[in-house]
Amino acid sequence: MATLRGVNLGGWFVLEKWMKPSLFDGISGPDETVFSIEHMDAEKVLTEHRQTFIQEKDIKALADMGINSVRLPLPWWFLGEKPYYRSIEKIDEVIGWFEKYGLSYLLDLHTAPGCQNGFDNGGITGKIDWPKDPANIDKTVEKLVFLAKRYGHNPHLFGFEALNEPHSSIDLAVVQSFYLKTYQALRPLTKAAIVFHDAFRPQDASWPSFFANHGFENVAFDVHLYYCFSPAYASYSLAQLQQVVLVDTHAMLQTLSGFVRVIVGEWSLGLDEKRFANMDDFQRDTFLRAFASAQLHSYETVFGWYFWSYRIDHPTHRTWNFSRLTDAGVLPHDYCRRHETL
Repeated sequence: MATLRGVNLGGWFVLEKWMKPSLFDGISGPDETVFSIEHMDAEKVLTEHRQTFIQEKDIKALADMGINSVRLPLPWWFLGEKPYYRSIEKIDEVIGWFEKYGLSYLLDLHTAPGCQNGFDNGGITGKIDWPKDPANIDKTVEKLVFLAKRYGHNPHLFGFEALNEPHSSIDLAVVQSFYLKTYQALRPLTKAAIVFHDAFRPQDASWPSFFANHGFENVAFDVHLYYCFSPAYASYSLAQLQQVVLVDTHAMLQTLSGFVRVIVGEWSLGLDEKRFANMDDFQRDTFLRAFASAQLHSYETVFGWYFWSYRIDHPTHRTWNFSRLTDAGVLPHDYCRRHETL
């Protein structure tokens, strides 16, 4: 199978305020739970957002430039459990677009009952109640089983991601037990890949035995690589960032690839914006192009990667916006080019 060269379709079925702030005007929090409770016209606004934020023409554009896969973040409440709003029919339509344009796709369960990480992307900011009640874990598996029964035999499906970004504070034994339960529930239903996030501990000593000891078939390990959340990177020069990506990160990815297929499920060009204060647009774009090239070079050595994210409706977060970065020539326009002899 060819390297997965993909893009996340974030902020679409799981709202994050920073990705489209206008949706949250007058809302007291940054996540879809608060949005669903407080917005007076939540269902109407969500319907319009799902119809317009990403459209069929965008999926075609990705396919035309040689992107061969998409990662679709989904909420556990896709059937409309209160206080949330149903999205499964729109998800069906979108999956039809993937099939139409020949894109493989990874269905990523991005939220879980009780929230697995306390982030806006987990659905409830500031709470990590998912591991506190076994019923939450059971319901998460139940939702994955529903998805596997509905989509598990679709021809372009790459796989299911069990859960996005379980927090590093959760006992890794709890996370791995959930992963094993998920695998055992899904494998009889589908031959598609089953993907496990690293729970922010990719180098934990337990992972090699976890993957070796359970007879897994067609699984993958998802790591998310960002260089903007650690204060240490804020003062790094371009050369130092490239050194981290091309040497340190690359070595880690190769070590992991020694015992499991690895996917960089999220990455971006996001950096501390202060570093660009004295650069003009040309200098900024040149810097970002070099940073992008280093990451792509490193991530091309594993099974696949997905940029976060296709669209960001925020003027100061363009380093996360695949569509704008591509239009500006910072990211490549062609991901399947046949190389000519120079």
